Amino acid sequence: MKRIIVFLIFSNYSGLLFGQYSETIATARPGAANGAGTVGKGILQFQTGIQYDEVRDVRDSMNYRLENISENLVIRFGLRERFEVSTVINHINSTEFLGDGSETLSRSGINTSLIRARTKINDHLALQVGVSTRIRSEDYKIEYLAPRFRVMYSTPFGDYAGLTTNIGTYWNGMDGRPRGFYVFSFSFALTDNMSLVAESYGDFIKSQIDNYFDIGLGYNLNKDLLIDLNGGWGTNYPFKSYFLTAGISYRIITRFRPEDMIPNEE
Repeated sequence: MKRIIVFLIFSNYSGLLFGQYSETIATARPGAANGAGTVGKGILQFQTGIQYDEVRDVRDSMNYRLENISENLVIRFGLRERFEVSTVINHINSTEFLGDGSETLSRSGINTSLIRARTKINDHLALQVGVSTRIRSEDYKIEYLAPRFRVMYSTPFGDYAGLTTNIGTYWNGMDGRPRGFYVFSFSFALTDNMSLVAESYGDFIKSQIDNYFDIGLGYNLNKDLLIDLNGGWGTNYPFKSYFLTAGISYRIITRFRPEDMIPNEE
């Protein structure tokens, strides 16, 4: 039974058997997929990570390269057992190597500020809506508020494996053209405390689609604390990219959670 519980943590759909609040922390890390669960009423959860990524121009005549180091923070809070709100803040240090690499362009600051709300429709399905705000550093300002919508569906395969599917659309805040995205995330419990995630994901607009892949590991240090490591890559002509990220997630049961909903410690 313990192994099944841990699998549900890492596969991002703890709501399948436990409703919303799970015996151990459930996060969207590692990986790009969001599960069909919520944190539960009165639960305050922090998910943070640091990432290095690089993009190269693969054309022979070009030596363009972009390097980023970014820090990400997600704060989630359960207003009801099936409804949560969250905010996302991302800070980035970016360096572009232009031409033969002798010329560089550097930028730094907050490039993402996002507020969201998620509702759980049933044990397998959830809907999340959000908006990217204009609270950003000068280098990353957007012209308009940018909405985004995400549908999350989770499917178990036996006791130790499952598939989480995300599909949605978003606006970049600079023009009126919506962009679509998808995530297919397969999870498998390796041990009682460790799980493997393998994903295919991408975004698209009209006939253009960019695809990426990643593999991640998560390890549960205790019922409220998770660490993760994840790496990915993509080849979308004329660019080739890869990334490596590590993170930690922690949750707190606040006084807003009714006492009769707090599990007994054994």
